[in-house]
Amino acid sequence: MLNSWLVVTVDVILAFVLSLLSVHRFRHFALVKGLVDNPNSRSSHKVATPRGGGLVFVLLWGIASVLLALFGAWVFEHVLVLLPGALIVAAIGYMDDHGGVSPARRALVHFAAALGCVFFLGGVDALSLGAFKVHLGWLGALLAVFAIVWSVNLFNFMDGTDGIASVEALSVVGVGGAFLWQAGGAELAVSAWILAASVGGFLVWNWPKASIFMGDVGSGFLGFLIAAYALAGEIWYGVPALLWVILYVVFWFDATVTLLRRVTAGERWYSAHRSHAYQRLHHLGGWSHRKILWAVIGLNIIFGCLAVYGNAHRDQLFWLLLTSVVIAGFLYAFIERIAPMYKNEHA
Repeated sequence: MLNSWLVVTVDVILAFVLSLLSVHRFRHFALVKGLVDNPNSRSSHKVATPRGGGLVFVLLWGIASVLLALFGAWVFEHVLVLLPGALIVAAIGYMDDHGGVSPARRALVHFAAALGCVFFLGGVDALSLGAFKVHLGWLGALLAVFAIVWSVNLFNFMDGTDGIASVEALSVVGVGGAFLWQAGGAELAVSAWILAASVGGFLVWNWPKASIFMGDVGSGFLGFLIAAYALAGEIWYGVPALLWVILYVVFWFDATVTLLRRVTAGERWYSAHRSHAYQRLHHLGGWSHRKILWAVIGLNIIFGCLAVYGNAHRDQLFWLLLTSVVIAGFLYAFIERIAPMYKNEHA
């Protein structure tokens, strides 16, 4: 049934409309209850803004996942790999949004969710580099756990200007879902597209100037699912996780390079800051939220095209990844030139 384009289209449209309407209602609820993000010296916004709106697409995707399972579109294995970890990460994010959670406790929950995902996947013994596979054995499972945890956290780190996290999720999950569909994973593809549509409904309200933020409840949840879809696609349907890495390069490159620079500089990597390239482009380079968002959309189109080409020419996949990294590195260096990292930190 999920192979019917009519059914899929209806599901996606319904998810978008429900999200659009629900975010509006949640925003009103957040304002009444005082659930707002007040600006501080490290914020990219200037007025108090409702937060935690990501709860809407978390719930919509969760309900859709349960329905997919009840109607037989998902086997139990799919449920175990995706649903518990995603909801656990969202739950700790929600707690952090509305009361604060210690970094140690948050990390423990993230690792537990990642371990569960990899365990129910049956491990990650090998990864495709396009023309050949790298056999990793037990090391593959360990790397997969750390990759999931890093994805959860980097998505949180990169959710710092209006619309940027929503657009990244739409781009990565939307195109990644197409790869899953083409490989015969209709059930995972539809799940991914429902998620993308739900985030799309949220984006209407998160577009600059944002009237609501997704919060940690949404950002961590999205980071977990991107990694989980990538690994599940590799193991179950032979869709190289490297394709998702190319789609995701805007976020992981900025987050990873910035983290490494902070660590080598002796800073507390987990402390609040605004040193990411996109943040410096806004605060020091004078780029507006809207201009940064359109730049990210443009880059995601480029990386999306590289990933699509890589899916059709998998023998060239490794070189396409290197091309993506070179492009990202050039842009990071360009931003460093006009908005140096430590000018931001020590001004």
